[in-house]
Amino acid sequence: MKFKLIIIGISMTFFTSCSSVSKYNTQVTKKHSQSELIDDIDYAYKKLKKLHPELDLYLSKDSLDASFNFLKKEMTKPMTSLEFYNYFAPVITKIKQGHTTISPPYKKLTKKERKLKLFRSNPFRQFRFASVKDKIFILKNFGKDSTILEGSELLKINNENVNDLTSSFKNYVTADGFNQTFVPMVIKNYIGSLYIKTHGLKDSIAITLQKEDSIYTKFIYALPKKYKKKKSTKQIATKKQSKAEKKLAKEKKEKREDWEFKYGYNKLTKETNRNFKFIAIDSSNRVGYMKIRGFGNGNYKDFYLESFAKLDSSNCKYFIIDLRNNGGGRLDEIAHLYSYLTDKEYVFINKSKMTKRSSWLYPFLHSKSIGMKTAVIALYPVAKIVELFKVKSIDGVPYFKFNSSKKKNPNLAHNYQEKIYVLINPLSFSASSILANKLKSDGAFLVGDETGGANNSTVAGLFAPIELPNSKLRLRFGLTSLSTENKDSPNGYGVIPNKYIKVTTLDKDEQLDWILNSIKNEM
Repeated sequence: MKFKLIIIGISMTFFTSCSSVSKYNTQVTKKHSQSELIDDIDYAYKKLKKLHPELDLYLSKDSLDASFNFLKKEMTKPMTSLEFYNYFAPVITKIKQGHTTISPPYKKLTKKERKLKLFRSNPFRQFRFASVKDKIFILKNFGKDSTILEGSELLKINNENVNDLTSSFKNYVTADGFNQTFVPMVIKNYIGSLYIKTHGLKDSIAITLQKEDSIYTKFIYALPKKYKKKKSTKQIATKKQSKAEKKLAKEKKEKREDWEFKYGYNKLTKETNRNFKFIAIDSSNRVGYMKIRGFGNGNYKDFYLESFAKLDSSNCKYFIIDLRNNGGGRLDEIAHLYSYLTDKEYVFINKSKMTKRSSWLYPFLHSKSIGMKTAVIALYPVAKIVELFKVKSIDGVPYFKFNSSKKKNPNLAHNYQEKIYVLINPLSFSASSILANKLKSDGAFLVGDETGGANNSTVAGLFAPIELPNSKLRLRFGLTSLSTENKDSPNGYGVIPNKYIKVTTLDKDEQLDWILNSIKNEM
């Protein structure tokens, strides 16, 4: 029986993957009929109602029904997938849940393009934008064109005024609930990604910038480019290496790779995902400072062990955790980090509500990976046994038990119990909001601005990846409702800081400076 299931699984995934790239590319660029578009709307709404555990948390069922019905009435003419996306996205944002998103499809590489190792990339990827007082600036330029100056204000994209673009993008982004700061900050900081989503991936894009009194225009590119194969050490070596030199070079390379993995090194930005250092307050006092850009990418256990060992041996009385611009990530990581910050047995999150007992299997059964699908089909009876332990019904409602929902012991070896400050802002989302919620309830002092992720709950954890059959739009939403025991009223807002500080300049870090000055005054 298992063998038959494996064969069926392999056959299904094989024939699915055999659909040609050219056929797919035609599908995403052609005009879809009105009936096809309406079928996609019905398909998406059916999946949402079947699998989303908190679909009407911030918007009533009647209002959501009305929005989807109105969308269907707007399908009065054939549309491309991108045109359809521009109609559909505003309806999805009305659900007011930041993890519930829809994205347009992009053309795939042909077999010839893959063979030539060509690629197209988002041309805005080389920049990090920041916003101050309704203006958008290039904070960092990671690209090769050094004439695009950091600190330049972005004025236009392909002759469209930035203010007009940011205004039009308001219906494409949503926070959790009724937060008012997340959407404007996402639009400004990720304006490039939103431009590509709404306008399509273009081979070249003109950006108009202003630096002081100088206004200038530059082109950025997403044209296919060949990967340049780096010359090997053997090719560039001027002399033959000895065994000892080879061994030393290998050890050096392995050490570098271990370091990059531990800290989550990003080769484009030349930055680490996690960083720990001490900030000197005066000649005899210093503060521990941990910056975490996201809870993913890297060996977090080794990083936290090393960092808290340093913190423990330093006898620091103050510790700052910087979660600003941290979009979230792994639950297991934030629970592990929390184990160093509490001295009591704890349950990090509650059991997580789902719509069906089998919802947790959806991402695996609908994975694009042939191996994953085959394994799940083959081991389906085992998965159902696991389900008996992972899913519990309470009053007829199924709840999934993540590893973070179990009782845990604190990490007492390098436990930190002195004063903790946490930096947050509107781009602190998902897992970083959950961690901020937990730390605030334990007495940590939060500085900055309200988080974009909700304080009381967020629908995430496990995700349903859904491709609409005709337009190929990609719908993605959480399958489990995550929450801690710490709730605030009214519902639908982010984690609120103890001290609000708005950013007014790019020249200095006003929020971090406030904390450091407060610590100086306490000493």
